[in-house]
Amino acid sequence: MSERLPAYLKVYQQLKNDILDEKYKVGEMIPVERQLEEIYSVSRITIRKAVELLAEENYVEVRQGRGTRVLDYKARQSLNCVTSVTETLRKKGFTVTTKSMYIDTLVPPAHVSQILQLGDREKAARVQRIQLADGQPIVIMKNYIPESLVPGIAGYCSQFSALYQFLEDTYHIEIDEAADKIFAKNAEFEEAQMLEVEVGEALLCIQRRCSQRGKPVCFDDVTIIGKKYELYTNMTGRNKNSI
Repeated sequence: MSERLPAYLKVYQQLKNDILDEKYKVGEMIPVERQLEEIYSVSRITIRKAVELLAEENYVEVRQGRGTRVLDYKARQSLNCVTSVTETLRKKGFTVTTKSMYIDTLVPPAHVSQILQLGDREKAARVQRIQLADGQPIVIMKNYIPESLVPGIAGYCSQFSALYQFLEDTYHIEIDEAADKIFAKNAEFEEAQMLEVEVGEALLCIQRRCSQRGKPVCFDDVTIIGKKYELYTNMTGRNKNSI
């Protein structure tokens, strides 16, 4: 951390990193003020200012006379219905903003053309952006949509953050089915720079095929900081024939 930072910001950042790295897990209490004073060699006022910042960002809850408890700060996306990362973050209470949006048209990679069922040399619109949650980079998004479905979309650059809602409102494209491929990877240099994390940071990747009434309308390629996001699904019964 920079030596120019005020002491309370240094303590805040270290405590935040410890929470994100699960040194202090959700539901656990962080050390009391007296212990934190000794750990960081700072005053109690400095500790209180750092903890107040964490509380404002919903990382902790200060309980008078009982200590400070780590809150469930992760955004959780259900896989039981079609929803987006942006919608999930907003539902969790984050303020979502978009950084560096760029829209162009191109002949997409072969696997994307195949998924979107495009003809030879047929183009798609590509929407690229970085999204922030409460001012912090959290996800790199890349979406491909058949150009014929979204004429003039480049003119809307930086005018929306939630793509699915934008497609519904502007082009009457309502995604009613999606299939996700989910995998983990380590951040390479370019991804680390965009997400402001260390090279090698654990990332969660989602590649999604979106359809409307059985017709492919969008392909999403999303890369998320793994420790800030979770996916979950509900399952019933067992299909032993698939084992």
